[in-house]
Parts: sequence; structure tokens; C-alpha cells
Amino acid sequence: MNKDTLRQVLVILALIAVIGINILANTLPLNGLNTGEISDRFDIYFVPAGYVFSIWSLIYLGLIAYAIFQVLPSQKENPRLRSIGYLFVFSSLANIVWLFLWHYEVFLFTLPAMLAILLSLIAIYLRLDVGRAQVSRAEQWCVHIPFSIYLGWITVATIANATQLLFYS
Repeated sequence: MNKDTLRQVLVILALIAVIGINILANTLPLNGLNTGEISDRFDIYFVPAGYVFSIWSLIYLGLIAYAIFQVLPSQKENPRLRSIGYLFVFSSLANIVWLFLWHYEVFLFTLPAMLAILLSLIAIYLRLDVGRAQVSRAEQWCVHIPFSIYLGWITVATIANATQLLFYS
């Protein structure tokens, strides 16, 4: 297996893992509480309304489009996709870590995990040169737009996580 194939496979596996753990976190749920129930315990002003969390459906649909797009034979050697593949894997692992920390109420370490997600998404966004690089319409819809939405949400989520941690402290 060459480096590009390995990257493509790891992106697919990371996406499956992060979606799977997120589903389990809320259907099992992990530690007996779903993500929203834990969030609702904190009486803070900066918490998005419950319906706002449906953004994850759009984010995951976009990331599925990205994962499929990046595994296409025509995209195997795409330099932009090469430059973000392992960052995406890292962001997915950080997301999984955050879910476990949150559900097992290890709140002190949720913010570093969230910052790891945020920083990796900022790096992805910068490497993609979103809004400046000339890319195909398919790449724009399957890569640029999903990561733009994901970065936007994680930016808000990081502020909410910091607010929650300050309240908890």
C-alpha cells in the first residue's frame, strides 16, 4: 500500500470512527448521559439551543462527501488533499477524545481536546486556501464547504466549552 492509499484509507476509517463514537455517545449513551444532558446541567448563557446541534448532521454529510471525494482515483495525488488528510485524522481522534472526556465528566481536559480540533481545522482551512485557491466545483462542494461549516461550528463550540469550563471551575 503506498502513502496516498494509506492516507485515503485512514481518512475513511477516522470518519467512520468519529461518527460511530458520536452515535454511541448519544444512543448508549456513554456513562449513562447523552451529550445534551450533560450540557444542560450548566446554567450558563453561552450555550447554543438544542436544535442548533442538528448542525452535526450537515457536518457529517459534508465530511462523508469529503471522504468519498478524496478516495476517488482521480484525487489520489491531489496536493491539497494530501496536505490535509492526516490533519483530518488527527481532528477526528481529538473529537473522539473530547466525547469520552465530556461523557465521563473530565471537564478540565475537554478544552485542550476542543482546541486540538479547532487548531487542526484552522490548519486544514489554511492549507486548502479556501476562498482563494481555484478548485473544481466538486472540490469546492465536497471539501471547502464542509470544512468551512465544520470550522465555523467548532469555533462556536470552543467558546461554549470554555464558558462551560469557567462555570464548572
